[in-house]
Amino acid sequence: MSIQLYFNPISQPSRAVHALLVLGKIPHDLHNIDLMKQEQNTPEYRKISPTGNVPSIVDGDIVLFESHTILKYLAKKFKLEKFYPSDIVEQARLDQYLDWHHTGTRQITLTARDFVFYPKFFGKPAPENKDERFKELDWYLKAFEEIFLGNGKHQYILGFAEPTIADLSAICELATIFMLNIDLAPYPHLHQYIKHMLTIPEVKQVHQHTFGFTQKFTENLRQEYVDLIQ
Repeated sequence: MSIQLYFNPISQPSRAVHALLVLGKIPHDLHNIDLMKQEQNTPEYRKISPTGNVPSIVDGDIVLFESHTILKYLAKKFKLEKFYPSDIVEQARLDQYLDWHHTGTRQITLTARDFVFYPKFFGKPAPENKDERFKELDWYLKAFEEIFLGNGKHQYILGFAEPTIADLSAICELATIFMLNIDLAPYPHLHQYIKHMLTIPEVKQVHQHTFGFTQKFTENLRQEYVDLIQ
C-alpha cells in the first residue's frame, strides 16, 4: 500500500518528507495542497491534519501530521536505519538537532516569510526591525556551522557518516536562504554543506519547484545561488 503524502512543494517540511520517500524508495502518491487557495483549511483536509499544516500522511488507518514525527515513523517502519538509527543513543543525538531545528534553522523561513513572501505576495509591510532580525539570523547560521557542522569538520549534521533525516530537514530550510539572497561568504562551512547536499540527486529533485519559484521572484539573485541551483 502506498503512503499518501499531502504536501506543497514550497513547504520546507513537505520537501523533507518527500525527499525521504524518494530516497527510501517508498511507494507513495502525492496530493498537492494549494496553500494560496486555502485548501489546507477545507473540512476534508482538516480531518487529516487538524492543524491545517502540511505535510501530513495517510498510511492505511494511520494518519500523521508534523514532519519530524512523519520522518521518524517512515524511517522506523521501512527500516531506513541510515536515516534514523535504531540505537537509542544515536537517536538521541539526532533528536538534539531535530528539536533545535524548530527554533533554530527554521528562523530562515520565518525571516523569508516576513521580509520577502508576505510583502511580495500579500502586500503586508515588512517588520521595522529588519536589522535586529537579520542579526539574529546571523547568530543562528553561525550556530548551525559551529554546533552541527563542527565548523567544517562534519560533512553531515553531528558527524554522521551518511545523511540522516536531520540533514533532510535542514537542507529544505537552508534552501529558503536563497530567497533572502544574503552573502554566504561569512558562512563558508554552511555554503559547502548546502552545495554538497544538493549534489544528492533526490534532494535536488524535490527542490526543483522551489528553485524555479526563487529564480522567478528573487531580483538580482547572487551568482553563488545560481550556481547551486543549476
